[in-house]
Amino acid sequence: MDKLYAEIGDADGNKDTVFDITPDLANAFIDAIRNVVGVEPPRQAQTFNDLTATIAQTSRVIQHLEAFRELSIVAADRTGPHADRKAIALSAAMPPSRLYRVLEKHGQPTDRKKTANSTAEK
Repeated sequence: MDKLYAEIGDADGNKDTVFDITPDLANAFIDAIRNVVGVEPPRQAQTFNDLTATIAQTSRVIQHLEAFRELSIVAADRTGPHADRKAIALSAAMPPSRLYRVLEKHGQPTDRKKTANSTAEK
């Protein structure tokens, strides 16, 4: 299986290149970025080794993006005491209960009223 590479550039002409991307992961990533409806199974990987390499690379990307999403959620919540947690949960495609678990995991108060009251009392 021939691996692919991707170049990502900005308006100033700066480029970053990533090598050794499995073709099926590259296709899935492009479809995800383009918000294509429907997920296709792997088409290029046919052998067990190619499929497990695709699975492993996909798993690493998912783990990294999940961690990045959590850090982005926390950053959005820290933008101010009136950050819209419902909008954050919707953009993260997660139920409020999971959002609050993520916020708690990263040290954000789940009840901002208690935090605001204790801060006001000081």
